[in-house]
Amino acid sequence: MKDQSEIDEDDRIPRRKINKQEAVRHLLHTSIRLVMKMEDPFAIHMLVQSAEKLLIDIAKKQSKLLRVDMEDYIKPEFHTAFFNRHRATYNYFKHADKDFADDLPVHDIMMLNVLQLFMTASNYIELFKETTDHMLLFFSLVFHLSPQIIRPETSFGTELLKTMKTTEYMTPQSFFEAFENNSHMLPRFWSEASKDMEDVIDFYHLTFVELRAGEKKSRRLLRIPK
Repeated sequence: MKDQSEIDEDDRIPRRKINKQEAVRHLLHTSIRLVMKMEDPFAIHMLVQSAEKLLIDIAKKQSKLLRVDMEDYIKPEFHTAFFNRHRATYNYFKHADKDFADDLPVHDIMMLNVLQLFMTASNYIELFKETTDHMLLFFSLVFHLSPQIIRPETSFGTELLKTMKTTEYMTPQSFFEAFENNSHMLPRFWSEASKDMEDVIDFYHLTFVELRAGEKKSRRLLRIPK
């Protein structure tokens, strides 16, 4: 019988490898697409909280500062109490040892998700110096929800506030529908989504016989060289 160390070892050749930056980007992009598709807010919440925790850990390991670090605004003696409240929903879905018999009070989870996703994406940009079209689309949604956060003294802010006068009676649903009809305005969005999903494409195009045999690549897919 194999011991635990042998079980933990996996000497199979991987399809590919990802780093921590890519891991966070997967979580953020998926969260944004789930918001677009009006999917389960609790699943979105888990992804956003996971991305936030991962970014905090990476920043500490690299001795870097985040753009929005809530610890900076809270007295040290209140950190534990704050993060217990901040991660209450996340921990409720993650554990059942301490609160098995408790019910979770649900408030405005969608607005909470939007705020946390905005802050986490901002921290991703600060830490990795990369801005994706997924993030730009989501920032636009946040600006429509909270135009008071826009700096009107900048030329970008002035133009954005002018544009928003024509969209203030849109809903989040119609906002995303308008984007899908005009996605050329963020031309990288769908290629980013395709890159995020590259590990599932073959799965859905392999037969059950091929999957049981351990096949990884579908011969039925047209492969375009990168």
